[in-house]
Amino acid sequence: MTLLEIMLSIALLVMGITALSRLTISVTRTANMQRETELATGAARAMIERVQAEAFAQAFRSFNATSTDDPGGTVTPGAHFAVLGLRPTPDDPDGLPGEIIFPSPAGQPAQLCENVTEPKLGMPQDLNGDGHTDASNHATDYKLLPLLVRVRWQSQDGVAGTVELKTFLSNF
Repeated sequence: MTLLEIMLSIALLVMGITALSRLTISVTRTANMQRETELATGAARAMIERVQAEAFAQAFRSFNATSTDDPGGTVTPGAHFAVLGLRPTPDDPDGLPGEIIFPSPAGQPAQLCENVTEPKLGMPQDLNGDGHTDASNHATDYKLLPLLVRVRWQSQDGVAGTVELKTFLSNF
């Protein structure tokens, strides 16, 4: 073999090893993101089940973003939750990747209002079943409770991930 053939063989071998290592890194990143997405989805589903397990009339007050209206004066779970194995995004104000969102006016988490415009929650919508949509607080007389459970995290690679599950609870 000539020196030229040996150099060409080495160059091809290096290119092959480089391509294989890039593929391995890509597969590992994809597997990590898939694992993290599964963790987030499982946590969101578990939180929906936890809200469903609460007495329907107390679900909103137990899981909204304020503790001032908690039922029976006891501290309830609230709107934010940790997810084992996931870290929150750097801009997350409470340091927890999970949150439960209800149709509440901005800055008024203790109110449940029908006229809130939130397409992800199917709002505005009649929540108390009286046939019309108004701006009143329906935190104590709702018959339909839309909720969105969102998990936002930063992966090990620094990529942000988000999972959102939405549902309606009803007392009809």
